[in-house]
Amino acid sequence: MSEEAVSFIILSANGDEYDCASFSATKTTGNRPVATMNRTREVKYKSKGLRTYALTVAVVIPDGQDQINWLEVEDVRLSIESETGNYRETYIDFNIQTISDSYDVAGETRRNLEGFALSYISESL
Repeated sequence: MSEEAVSFIILSANGDEYDCASFSATKTTGNRPVATMNRTREVKYKSKGLRTYALTVAVVIPDGQDQINWLEVEDVRLSIESETGNYRETYIDFNIQTISDSYDVAGETRRNLEGFALSYISESL
């Protein structure tokens, strides 16, 4: 029997929904090897590091003014969830570092937002 997968997401920033074309999140554990000199010439130790959350969001460029001034976005609570609400992830204190606009001959316009979040919560059921 097949299982249902998350087909598309709903993006919200501080509770307000926004149309997005794509969303990508990279979670880094911060774990790293600690190299030492020894007879086996192999790494024997590891170190815990800081977790980081890098996000890339592509939002649609509206024909007119944006609902939000993306240049001023600081410490936003960014959530993505499935249509059913069973899958939900929240990124806390999202800050934008880079904004780039792209226009395509096929009429596809996107504003790519790249940034980081300070914390992450998995709220899936």
